[in-house]
Amino acid sequence: MEERWQNDLYEHLAMASAAHTNPIAASLLETLDEPRFQEIRAIALDEMHLYPGAVSLEVGCGPGMLTEEILARTGPGSLAHGIDINPHFIRIATQRAEMLGLAGAEFVTGDCHTLPYDDEMFDAVVAERLLMHVAPITRVLSEISRVLTIGGRAVLIDYDPYCAFAAGPNPTITSRMLASAATMYATPLAARETPSACARVGLIVERVRGHLLVFEDATLHTAGGIASAWSEHAVAGRQVDRGTVQRWMLAVERAAAEGRFMIAIPHIMTVATRSY
Repeated sequence: MEERWQNDLYEHLAMASAAHTNPIAASLLETLDEPRFQEIRAIALDEMHLYPGAVSLEVGCGPGMLTEEILARTGPGSLAHGIDINPHFIRIATQRAEMLGLAGAEFVTGDCHTLPYDDEMFDAVVAERLLMHVAPITRVLSEISRVLTIGGRAVLIDYDPYCAFAAGPNPTITSRMLASAATMYATPLAARETPSACARVGLIVERVRGHLLVFEDATLHTAGGIASAWSEHAVAGRQVDRGTVQRWMLAVERAAAEGRFMIAIPHIMTVATRSY
């Protein structure tokens, strides 16, 4: 049976215009200054065990989310590669690297199911919220393993849409709404399945860490964007009707007005190494 690759909504996004894609890139770049995302990314960078002169790869790099921090840790003479299926993201990442003077940054448009790199090319590979958007994840992990050097490290982060929650709406409605939104992801259980999938492709799992990102300030652009995105995905998932989703959003807005706003998103980080 022929294997089918899937990149869910990001494949459709890659075919969209720059005018449609650029606002999404801008919202991603805003998370660079968001303390909650900064914390989890700092942990990911620590887990990569970067050293001077290291060559790294960010798979699903978007508009170059980790490039600057990676190069700050690896120093002169190092290379930080990035690959994304969306050519508009790659264009923004390249322009941003040029603006920041990041001489060691290199970006390409490509599919993570077939990484366009030589075997054993990278000392570390990182993928933040990538695997939940692709299928099968074992194919992508096999490619990551292939391009890692012996002893190289892979740091893989995804969130679990079925365990996220929001204060305000009825919990039953929230769970139905998020379950509908989860159908938009190619592999919604990727966060849970990554450790075992790593083992199946021959990677050695060193540790699995949980991180809960909690947003309590309803005025944050990031927090409002999360609720809005969940709502759009829930409607598209067609497991709840549009009226239910609208009522859910109104309940979130009431919770914000009453000072009871909270969105919590559990992330799971898997750290694995290549041993042969």
